[in-house]
Amino acid sequence: MTAQLVVENNRSANAMDMPIIKNMEISIISCLITHAHNHPRKIAFTILSNEGVPPQDITYRELEMHVKQLAARLKEKQLKDKTALLVYQDMRAFIISFLACEYAGVIPVPVPYAKGGKQLLRINGIIADAGTGVILCTSDSVPHLEKELGAASDNGLLEFVATDDPYHALEDVPPSFTEISFIQYTSGSVGIPKGVVVTGNNLLHNEKLIQQTFGCDKDSVIFSWLPFHHDMGLIGNLLHTIYVGCSCVLMSPLHFMQKPKAWLEGIATYRVTHSGAPNFAYDFCVDRIPAEETKGLDLSSWKVAYNGSEPVHAATLARFARHFSSAGFNPNAFTPCYGLAEATLLTSGSRSSATPLIVHISKEMSAQGKIRLTDSGSDDAKAVVSSGRPADGMYVKIVSLSDQHECGELEEGEICIAGESVTSGYWNKDNRDIFYEFNEGKFLRTGDLGFLYQGELFVNGRVKEMLIVRGKNFYPYDIEQTIMGCHEAIETNGVAVFAIDESSVAVVAEVKRTHVNNVDGEAVVRAIEKLVTGEFGISLHDIVLTTPLGIPRTTSGKLQRIRCKTYYLDNIFKIIASKAALSDSTHRKEKNADLLTQVRHQASYATIRAYVADIIEIKTGGALPAGWNDDTDITTLGVDSLRAMEIINVINQELQLNLDATKIYEHNTLSTLCNAIEAMLWLKSDVTQNFGKEITI
Repeated sequence: MTAQLVVENNRSANAMDMPIIKNMEISIISCLITHAHNHPRKIAFTILSNEGVPPQDITYRELEMHVKQLAARLKEKQLKDKTALLVYQDMRAFIISFLACEYAGVIPVPVPYAKGGKQLLRINGIIADAGTGVILCTSDSVPHLEKELGAASDNGLLEFVATDDPYHALEDVPPSFTEISFIQYTSGSVGIPKGVVVTGNNLLHNEKLIQQTFGCDKDSVIFSWLPFHHDMGLIGNLLHTIYVGCSCVLMSPLHFMQKPKAWLEGIATYRVTHSGAPNFAYDFCVDRIPAEETKGLDLSSWKVAYNGSEPVHAATLARFARHFSSAGFNPNAFTPCYGLAEATLLTSGSRSSATPLIVHISKEMSAQGKIRLTDSGSDDAKAVVSSGRPADGMYVKIVSLSDQHECGELEEGEICIAGESVTSGYWNKDNRDIFYEFNEGKFLRTGDLGFLYQGELFVNGRVKEMLIVRGKNFYPYDIEQTIMGCHEAIETNGVAVFAIDESSVAVVAEVKRTHVNNVDGEAVVRAIEKLVTGEFGISLHDIVLTTPLGIPRTTSGKLQRIRCKTYYLDNIFKIIASKAALSDSTHRKEKNADLLTQVRHQASYATIRAYVADIIEIKTGGALPAGWNDDTDITTLGVDSLRAMEIINVINQELQLNLDATKIYEHNTLSTLCNAIEAMLWLKSDVTQNFGKEITI
């Protein structure tokens, strides 16, 4: 980070119109200061809340002021060059805290908010690996985090800093830069996640590539509901907004899952130009937004609809474009791309044509990894979507899995990358094995499979997830895509195929929530078995039907197939039916309609408690564990953040309430939820008798 800004008389240093900032290294902070100087009243972020709650705006000048104030406080604590864990639910507080760390030379370690046992276990591992002694959070989170994380460090001493406490610095403090910008812990498939070390140079180089690839400028509007603590949401949306100087509209992932239409409504309302997500989100919108509701949307402003899945599904692009054509969505807006935390974020995404390149290849691959192009109408054909050309400054090699030679065009191997965006490796780890040495230098092994064709990169999945059956290679996603269409009860993007051992393959498939209570499990299992045997010649060891959202996923919604093996062997899946137990009786929890009637006529705590417990059992697909009580951690009952959306939606619909799903995790107990429902029903009854209005808390 040696480049200096020495522009005089407010002349433009580059496309971002840099002002006079002498003796300051170019960084994300210099970008913030520049935009706050040039456009102080411009809205940097608009944060959307539940319906009925006004959006929250923060201008570039306000953002700079809050960042400087918090940075001064962090400097007083002498945290320069030290790691600090950022644990937030509040997006505004997180943005200020992250940028304040950058300003004060503190190394931020963003993590998801700690909700339950598994999340806390993961965060404890990160605390130990990062060697941090400081937790940055909001004041209302301190009691919960102190209780759950207070003993996580080796000596049991962690300092909790409430960054929203009032503080006013006596004077501005100068920025204090550090080589490491932040540490990005990967989602991880098994074991303790690894922390990717992202330097300031890595970050700025990748932000430049993102801007060149997607064409953001100061007039662009970004919309994001992606998790703000992880690479796509953090680097591609929050920090890219600061880098470019545009505006960004934010919504929580929980609200997207509760109401996917809110994403598209936000794009229409704010005339958004750039927004994107993995495959599942586009499919989720098609499945949950009826055709008659699409005509009220105007998606004509949407210029870049990126999709960073590995691989991107051609069927997903076609379904979404067709479903939302009446809303003015332009299929040319689709921009498939490829990235990973180890490359900071973006690796490829540049397009050589107006539409994404889609080729059809034979499902049968030669032993040498040769890819054979075929006609789209062939029974053997599968569509593969290009992830674009490598961005300028990124270098891609495809390396043979058998002998590590560099592959030619249409030859599959491991994707290996080099460039200024590629990080040096993982924090506190031996990184020698993650690179290949070539004459041109070191190339990072991504662990992803792919091939090059006409200068574009095609991603085919993960090396570790490849299935080898009787000497033949199979891609799990090919089998998954086939299974999804074999029965109406199977959830779109809700199938995972994985190896149990060297000779055994298993399938786990989520049953749609509309079919959970009346699905013919045996019929679905037999349909899957017949299809896979007929299409691929594979005899499956087991087929498991599980509840909605039962398959483990990363924070960005990608299936974790390797973790599925652990879930299967440890009997973690909530099983509705399985090939291995077809002779056993299948648990089919029937909804108790009497409980809803009782709550509507007598909203006592006891009736509400029974009603909520009944819904939890239905949504989790099994009886509540022995020993549960009112103070039981909800997450231990099998209710993760996505199932919480399902539960709250049912309660809101049946009782005509407007519960905020994010409130569930504030105290995370059954009693808290039941008390909130009881209070809302009492207020609703009282107010509607007098005013006829709905109550929102």
